[in-house]
Amino acid sequence: MSCVKSKQVTLADVARAAGVSPSTASEALTGRGRVSQATRAAIREAALSLGYRPNGLARGLRTGRTFSIGLHQLAGADRFAAQYTREFAAGAIEVVHRADYDLTLLATDTGQPRARQPQVDGIIIADPIANDIRARDLLESGIPVVAGEYYPLGMPASPVIAVDHATALRALLDHAHERGARRPLLVGPDGNSGWGTMLHAVYSAWCAERDLTAAYRAVDFMAGFSVDGVPRAALEARPDADLLLVPGEAVAIAALDALRERGLEPGRDVLIASCADATVLAHTRPAVTAIDLGPRELGAACAAALIAHLNEGTPLVPLTLLPGTLIKRASTARL
Repeated sequence: MSCVKSKQVTLADVARAAGVSPSTASEALTGRGRVSQATRAAIREAALSLGYRPNGLARGLRTGRTFSIGLHQLAGADRFAAQYTREFAAGAIEVVHRADYDLTLLATDTGQPRARQPQVDGIIIADPIANDIRARDLLESGIPVVAGEYYPLGMPASPVIAVDHATALRALLDHAHERGARRPLLVGPDGNSGWGTMLHAVYSAWCAERDLTAAYRAVDFMAGFSVDGVPRAALEARPDADLLLVPGEAVAIAALDALRERGLEPGRDVLIASCADATVLAHTRPAVTAIDLGPRELGAACAAALIAHLNEGTPLVPLTLLPGTLIKRASTARL
């Protein structure tokens, strides 16, 4: 018995069935061009009824597109131990998959220049840091780039989508002030981080407005905030602190131990809060007040902006701010 291979449905077949040109059919199916909603719907209905499956490899060769978004984020795989990084990537993945794009993790040896141009259509730089040589290479590559968070001073710029840290941190500081805190201590990322620079500036301004002494302990952003000795050293610099602000879950957990080592009860003798939330902070003793930075929403917004720019030519906005949400827990309940 001979096997007759069925004829593969082509883009021309879809165009003929919908009564449009092949170029219009291509634009409608890839989300590009100025095609009316009615025509786009008719073309997609024709493609569905005919069982049309686009040849992705051929499309890429024809258009010069890879239909992939690159994600560049700090120290590679090690950073995925942090909930923030996992959530940010998950948000980007959800968006690129809905658009039939791929998400490519870029090699991120921050101390070495790139040896080759990444084969992607757009790039997300998550949490850019000043001494990241590869991030600078990407910014000079000519490929569209969106940064997920602020650039540090002195770094080349691109459109930025960031959390409104100023509003969220002020809400946290006001909350602690209402609870009686007058001697705050910030343990934050150093000036190598745009996020760290923002936190320090907002904190310093808030203290000055209330004639309070601003105490600050900088930590290496690339260390992942996992050094147990950081809160201990910070408390030695300001032993009378009644409010301890930390950058994330690892330092928050270490800070709880450091306070108890000094005979202080977190949430009663010293308020403690984190500038970035994580699930574990709802389960510590006491549960730690934190700012929910919405990393999944941030990653999704970065990917969506790039894809809209690549598919529709939508301009990339210089700065887009997303809200941060203060989550009040027992660690700032009282003094």
